[in-house]
Amino acid sequence: MRKFTLLLTTLVFSLTMFASTSVAEWTKVDKDWLGTFYVDFASIRKIDGYIYFWRLSDFLKPDTDGELSYKIYTQGDCKLFRYKVLSVFAHKQTMGEGIGEVSEPVKVLEGWIHPPLNSTIKHTLKKVCMFVQKYREL
Repeated sequence: MRKFTLLLTTLVFSLTMFASTSVAEWTKVDKDWLGTFYVDFASIRKIDGYIYFWRLSDFLKPDTDGELSYKIYTQGDCKLFRYKVLSVFAHKQTMGEGIGEVSEPVKVLEGWIHPPLNSTIKHTLKKVCMFVQKYREL
């Protein structure tokens, strides 16, 4: 019974994640020499003081693994201005098109991270926190 519950929970979580990104409304939030960065503001959720959102990194050239884009599910902490990477889907096509493969966790991205100065993630987190504060007092 315990295995069935775990399987069912995993299935529901996976379907929710895939469904939410397949119909995402990506809004451009930043751009640099690597590419363009987007957020799906419609998918933002606030739970227990944290925000959860999807972001998309769309690159000008494939990375070393041949990926052109990544969909990243992120947990944000607007009070302490930090974030956690919860899951990453790598795509061979631009704008997260095609089938995404679950990317292996990167040790540097484990746990809470304070975004570096003038980084795209800093600008992204700031815009998401401002959006939640202004429009989504949940």
